[in-house]
Amino acid sequence: MIKLSGKIKKKFDTSVFGNFEKRVLWLEEITNDNRYPNTWQLELWKEDTQMLDAYEEGDYVTCYVDIKGKLISKEKSRDGDEWVSNTIKCWNIEKDGKQYKPVKA
Repeated sequence: MIKLSGKIKKKFDTSVFGNFEKRVLWLEEITNDNRYPNTWQLELWKEDTQMLDAYEEGDYVTCYVDIKGKLISKEKSRDGDEWVSNTIKCWNIEKDGKQYKPVKA
């Protein structure tokens, strides 16, 4: 389990691809000097997309994430090159110590 904490920089609407739903948020890391904060693009999938409705841009939250990676073979690639796609998948959000849903063990 990986936890990322920061401020919700931007929330996007849900996108639907056939029977798959995806929603994106940008989470900005809060640093001591705020000079070079990281900003992560997190994805919420399927029923988890609704979870983001409980939060506003500017909220300070902790996101529980998994890093997903998928090898795209030469046969499935548009340009015929093999490559890897990485995603940071958010499966829970916590604000002020209150979790949206129970954390997996």
